[in-house]
Amino acid sequence: MWAGTSFAQSSLCSSPGLNVLAATQTQRTVTIQFSVCDNNGVPLSGYTQNAVRLNEDGRPLANVSFQALTADQTNPALIAPLANGNAVALSAIPASIGIVFDATQLLNGSGSNLGDHIGAGRIAIESFLLESGDPPPPRTIVPANPERVAVFIPADQPGQSLRPNDLPDFTADRYLVINTLRVGLPVRQGKTNLFAAVQAAIEATARDARQRGAPALVLVVSDGGDALTGDAFNSLVSQATQQNARILTFGVGTDRALQNNGFRLQQLAESTGGRYWQRPSADDAGAAFAQFMTANPTSIYTVSYETAIIDDGQPHQATLEVATPAGNLTYTMPISVTGSGNSELLPVWDVLIRQYFLLAVPVLILVTAIVVLIMALFRGGINSVTQAPTKR
Repeated sequence: MWAGTSFAQSSLCSSPGLNVLAATQTQRTVTIQFSVCDNNGVPLSGYTQNAVRLNEDGRPLANVSFQALTADQTNPALIAPLANGNAVALSAIPASIGIVFDATQLLNGSGSNLGDHIGAGRIAIESFLLESGDPPPPRTIVPANPERVAVFIPADQPGQSLRPNDLPDFTADRYLVINTLRVGLPVRQGKTNLFAAVQAAIEATARDARQRGAPALVLVVSDGGDALTGDAFNSLVSQATQQNARILTFGVGTDRALQNNGFRLQQLAESTGGRYWQRPSADDAGAAFAQFMTANPTSIYTVSYETAIIDDGQPHQATLEVATPAGNLTYTMPISVTGSGNSELLPVWDVLIRQYFLLAVPVLILVTAIVVLIMALFRGGINSVTQAPTKR
């Protein structure tokens, strides 16, 4: 009844928990392919055979094949074939990136120290986000699924938005980010509240990353010119650590500003597992991306086994059980031996009748042929005797 039938779902994560992508029975081979998804609909990796159990009619199965297919930084995009003839796209999940750009005229200095440090910061950010070329392609770990980027501009007055009007949220459109930095950047005029912007960037970037199942990274481009108490600094580092957000820092600005404040940027980066670059070149910025950018893996799993059930007229089923931190997740599918092509248990009387006909009928035919031949020979002998001449 159920042999050769497929049950499939089109989405890798159509709902939280256990998502069965394909469940098939071909001959006696039973195959279930599935993903395990979190509450945000993100497919999880890292499950092993120890977390998976397969039962048949309530009895644990020992000889079960288990395979995990994973998209990661080495193989960021895969097409996973399914047992039902369909396929699903599997992609590693690249980072959410929050860029804090301290774009204030104070960054440029004044008098003999005047320089286009805002421009230098913008070029460093562009080199971080774009490869070299004409046009320059986005710098990314997963070309088919680029990192999402948002920009935060520290405020110099109460009530100012930290986000540029043209870029109110995270986006995978790298050119939109670059164009905003070039022509839509709200440059401040006075002293900015840098670390309040960093705090907001950590919170927003970590939230976007959680929703996507992605790493979180914050890039701070500034001269570090914001007074910060020790307690406030420790609170900022603690926030980044709790949110699993790594911070990288690019020091741009006047010599005096970097000499006085660069150490704050260095401490902030190194305290979260990141690094500080002072006046990074284009190559430095690209190397920072290559060194610290990561992508989280995603996986689908396949279990299969050979059923040994017999056609006894009773319903049978296979049950998949996956142990997760939230509890055990289960899925059950019907199985049968119909169309299996293997031997079936037959009633004894049927077997005896079949064997009787297979053996008795040929023997009967052979005996009949022998009797007919003997009778023919006997009749021939009688005719010869009656037709012989009599001597006188």
